[in-house]
Amino acid sequence: MRYLFLILLAGLVSACGTRGSSPEISALHNVRKRPIQRQETIVIDAGHGGKDGGSLSKRDAYEEKVLTLETAHMIRNSLNQLGYKTVMTRNDDTYVPLSTRAEIANSLKADLFVSIHYNYSPNRDAKGIEVYYYKEEKNPTASRIVQSKSLCDNVLRKVIALTGADSRGVKQANFAVVRETKMPAILVEAGFLSNPGERERVCDPRYQKAIARGIAQGVDQYFEALR
Repeated sequence: MRYLFLILLAGLVSACGTRGSSPEISALHNVRKRPIQRQETIVIDAGHGGKDGGSLSKRDAYEEKVLTLETAHMIRNSLNQLGYKTVMTRNDDTYVPLSTRAEIANSLKADLFVSIHYNYSPNRDAKGIEVYYYKEEKNPTASRIVQSKSLCDNVLRKVIALTGADSRGVKQANFAVVRETKMPAILVEAGFLSNPGERERVCDPRYQKAIARGIAQGVDQYFEALR
């Protein structure tokens, strides 16, 4: 009898899919579509903000601080869709000191820190995406450093796959936000605003969404390897 009921229910769901769903069946579908709720918290850092505009040009009508915030919101949405908890270091055009950005992540005991930036070079031909982690001279094999390198690898691979941009590789640097954070931390330079062609792509919300999805998928792949 139980199996007969399940078969009849399956038929009802199939029929409703073509004739219009009842509220009960729609609710059932919505439950199934909900993402798995993850325990990990990722802090998303939109570079610059407020009085710190980052790379900007009135002639070409762009400001890095605006683009990083737009992309950070998309990263947050993509991670939320995958079930992760997220916290933004800034939600609007506010100046947040570098030390405060790290403090936010540290006080929350976040699992990851991801900072988003866009690049600039006097060489207008420079293009591509690169991802940084902290250059630890005294203890380069420390767990946080090794994990940050792994996160860089996963994120860069996914972003390049979704955007088709040139890869400039994974690099080390002494940036404050990846140095002062206590959890695995990366800084993504997601393209050169000084390159006219790349700037045009970066200013396209569809391209930004590809960057965001790539970062979110890279984060997810990083955690999957740890589970």
